[in-house]
Amino acid sequence: MSIRLRLLALVAAGGFLAVALTIRALADGALEQHSGTALYASMVYAGVFVLRPRTRPVPAGVAATVFCWVVETAQLTGVPAALSAHSLLARLVLGVRFDPLDLCWYPVGVLPLVALHLLLPFAAAVAGNTGHPAERGALTMDDNQFIGLVAQRTGASSEQATAFARATLTTLAERIDGGEARDLADRLPAGLRPYAFGPGETAERFGLDVFVQRVSGRADVDVAAAKDGVTAVFDVLREAVGPAAYAQAVGQLPAEYGEVADQRAPFVERTR
Repeated sequence: MSIRLRLLALVAAGGFLAVALTIRALADGALEQHSGTALYASMVYAGVFVLRPRTRPVPAGVAATVFCWVVETAQLTGVPAALSAHSLLARLVLGVRFDPLDLCWYPVGVLPLVALHLLLPFAAAVAGNTGHPAERGALTMDDNQFIGLVAQRTGASSEQATAFARATLTTLAERIDGGEARDLADRLPAGLRPYAFGPGETAERFGLDVFVQRVSGRADVDVAAAKDGVTAVFDVLREAVGPAAYAQAVGQLPAEYGEVADQRAPFVERTR
């Protein structure tokens, strides 16, 4: 999925570049200058998703705008002009002459994209999802229902089931990519979301034994009970978020995780 997001971002950046070059060929003066500045910022915004496909729209917009401002301000040093004298690429990327008006035009190229990105289900559309709890195959459930189902499957108390759910989601967030963890968190009941956010963007590549040991420590139970708890949480997770979102998360896990998570089609189409 990250590959598809990167490809889409590259296509978007190429489209912005094509529009900028077309305007440059057909127009001049203020239209050429200001549209080129705005479209440069649009390309930078798309570039953020080439580098970090799972970046949220607002942080991506801030990063793109700040980058453009830094590049523009750097033109006061004369370094970009010197580099541009020897390289067309440097001229296109770094510019030549500082223009304070450009600082105002960069957000013009970014803000509409951020708004569009927020209004449209961008990531869900690329991934083939239809939404969050309303996704096909997902059950709308609150925290108590989620915990209740875990307790039902394990025969544990509500307090212990809560510990299982929190420990499993926290450990899963460590094991999968940060973007996938955020997507998963968005689909969970509100009270469980904080436990599903990963500590970083890169997944920790540990096996099932380590996974269960971490849950055991966090839930304060022995390994056998922890494994039963993990299995129950994965079962309920599939029902809560739906097959597509479940598959995105579980698809990052090695085959050995089949002992605790249902990795059979149609739930998972393994990507790695």
